[in-house]
Amino acid sequence: MVSGKYSALAGAISREQAIANVSANLANISTSGYKRSQMSFAAMLRSEEQQQAKGINYTRVNRNYTDFTGGALRQTENPLDMAIDGEGFFKVESTAGVRYTRRGDFAIGADGLLTTTSGLPVLDAGNGRITIPDTDISRVAVSDDGVIGILGPDGDRAEVAQLAVVEITDRSQLRREGDTTFSLADPDLEVAAADSRVIQGNLELANVNMATELTKMIDSYRTFETYHKVLKSYSTLGEQQEELGTLG
Repeated sequence: MVSGKYSALAGAISREQAIANVSANLANISTSGYKRSQMSFAAMLRSEEQQQAKGINYTRVNRNYTDFTGGALRQTENPLDMAIDGEGFFKVESTAGVRYTRRGDFAIGADGLLTTTSGLPVLDAGNGRITIPDTDISRVAVSDDGVIGILGPDGDRAEVAQLAVVEITDRSQLRREGDTTFSLADPDLEVAAADSRVIQGNLELANVNMATELTKMIDSYRTFETYHKVLKSYSTLGEQQEELGTLG
């Protein structure tokens, strides 16, 4: 009975983690550049071990991974909003080092520094910070390859920087951080973007499908409730067993 109780407990914990994962996806459905998180489950015991455990097994989270499928683009007409068409990432600077993101709703600070909405400096192709001269943002023009220019009154264009747009050869090595950013332990996996282009005046929407996530939420809740009922039954049996005592 004890083995069955712990098996139900393991299943309940796994479903609770799944519910938390879906909740995070739904909470970020309106976050630009957000990539949905996914989980897979696996049995802890191998087939031969299951025979010894009389068919009882324990569930655990096998893998927590990110779906990097591109989201739809929304046109904003804001010159500081930028999306990436392709598999590339923008590079930003955090207190813990370089981070990668698909979120491109940038802003210009009082010092002219180009930053994310959370204040992280956006990096250029040489890993330096980008400073935009004091000017009307309507004059900021960004080309497909990420070159930032300032349009003059006569239509001339003065280049000020080039956005760092890179691709990761093994995206499974990206680790989710806060604010839609990712860290990378091995910088050698970073390569210059070959098939990605910057689209100014657009934002990439989160790749979260509300209907799919709600279906997962309902399924996980129902499974969690089932495990909870099993645990309650084991608890009731245990109480009755104590009341009856042992025979013989």
